[in-house]
Amino acid sequence: MAKASSSKKVARAAGLGGSRAYGSRPPWGFYFAVVLLVILGVVGVYNSREYRQNQINNQGNGQPAVNMATSWFEGFAVDICGKLQPPVKTNKDPFGITTKGDGIIYINPTVKSAAGHNATLGKFASAIGMTLNAAEIQLPGGKLYQVGDNCQGKPGHVYVMTWSSPQAPRADGVLQDKQAINTATGQEDTCSPDCNSGVLLAKNQLVTIAFVPAPLKGKTPSILQPPQSVVSKLTSLVANGGTTTTTPVPSSPSTTAASTKTGSTKPSSTKTSSTKTSSTKTSAVTATTVAGSTTKPKPKPTSKTTATGGGATAGSTPKAGPGGTSAKKK
Repeated sequence: MAKASSSKKVARAAGLGGSRAYGSRPPWGFYFAVVLLVILGVVGVYNSREYRQNQINNQGNGQPAVNMATSWFEGFAVDICGKLQPPVKTNKDPFGITTKGDGIIYINPTVKSAAGHNATLGKFASAIGMTLNAAEIQLPGGKLYQVGDNCQGKPGHVYVMTWSSPQAPRADGVLQDKQAINTATGQEDTCSPDCNSGVLLAKNQLVTIAFVPAPLKGKTPSILQPPQSVVSKLTSLVANGGTTTTTPVPSSPSTTAASTKTGSTKPSSTKTSSTKTSSTKTSAVTATTVAGSTTKPKPKPTSKTTATGGGATAGSTPKAGPGGTSAKKK
């Protein structure tokens, strides 16, 4: 009996010992699989990023090029339900595509991701903080308009229309509502606005982003052209190679006024001084003449008589004819 019990105890201990040894063995295979998956993931992400970066750089090799000598200019406006919105004012310029609050898009890319076929209306919108895609539009700090929202009593939609030049009439606007593939580059030129590809920016072109009701089937939506102020500014920028001529404020009127005022003061004071001196001399002459003319008529009060009479003394009798005659000659 005792023998059998001891055998069972030994067998039980051996079984427990074996299980403990097995349980303490690390799962190296599992760890290896996890590490391998992480490495493959990192390599895959890196390769995908490099591939995408190469794609973007290839698309950015055309015009507008990075750091051009002369910028491109494009006039733009935003039409919300038939009303042109005020020009966008911003200080943002992360890509070299921005605006200055004058209704002009200034295009001079600083990176390839915004150059060539990457220079799109969507890139401009994202640069200035504007939401723009086929379903919604929102100006920086403004109201969000989504497809289907009420607009002139009808559901509104997002549209983009371009004009080839500032002189193009409103009727010549081209609605960007179809995807067109450039056979030379294989890149998308236009689309129903999309922030990734979008309508390509162009030199000396007009573009209006609109949220207006959908037209009747087969008709074109009524979209406003950028205002005349934008057309004039664009024409001037293109004609002058990007520099606007401004008339300098003349500073001469204020200077002239000041100098005239100063000049008039000096003659006035001189005149006053000479007047006072003259009156003083005249009064002295008068007094001398009155004192010395006891026997003869008073001579005419002139400056020369004053000089002659200045030497006379009160109570003296002047000579009759010769003195008076010589005074008149002098």
